[in-house]
Amino acid sequence: MSGMKNERQLAPWLVGATIETVGRVAERHGSRGGPKQHRLHRSERREQLLQACLVAFARDGLELTTMDSIASTAGVSKPLVYRHFHNRREALAAVVERESERLQELLHIGAPTDVRPTFEQLTTTFLVFAAESPSSFRLLFHLVDAAAGPAKRRVDQLRDRVGRAMVASLLSEVDGTEISEQPPNPDAAWLAGMVSSIVEGVAGGLARGEDPALRAGALRQLLRPEGLMAALSAFRTPSNPVGPAERARS
Repeated sequence: MSGMKNERQLAPWLVGATIETVGRVAERHGSRGGPKQHRLHRSERREQLLQACLVAFARDGLELTTMDSIASTAGVSKPLVYRHFHNRREALAAVVERESERLQELLHIGAPTDVRPTFEQLTTTFLVFAAESPSSFRLLFHLVDAAAGPAKRRVDQLRDRVGRAMVASLLSEVDGTEISEQPPNPDAAWLAGMVSSIVEGVAGGLARGEDPALRAGALRQLLRPEGLMAALSAFRTPSNPVGPAERARS
């Protein structure tokens, strides 16, 4: 069969090299009897890559994580990663968006008011998230603070929404007062920031294996709705306001 071209003539770059199969780089073997891997759907592949981004960023930090390390963590080729993310900043923003949405769903933020959870339910869920998903918690509430751009803005928005939900649940226990998420106001923002910072700090210590439910109960005692209401009232009606003339004389 002299007229037939062999494999080396048809595709010399394949022999002795590596080929991409199902997004993985594998050596070419002579045997064709091995099991074949199915090609993932694009949405499944993206989910796989987002999970690899989470692992890589949480493990290596923002500066040391590269497209190579994401590809290595996922077990795929770097060109395949580039099909989904143009660079690591885009990869970071994508995984931060996914984990932010996941936490908000767990907390039922944005759910109908008839299923709005209590403060203890919110804090318990948040603390369980930190204990059971340490990579997600580390990425959202530790690593991204040092970043800039879409990822940092998304986490700031997440913090505000979580804090407002917790404050609203506390204040509703007193007189039905609720702090809406939109439009924001300075008083609500201050309270939301304070509460979310306290809860984040408590969540950060769960690595020692403490019970999230017990910590949530302690937070409930620490953040009493009466105290928050008093703080909110003080901000709305400041005592002895000092005007420019008074400040100048002092």
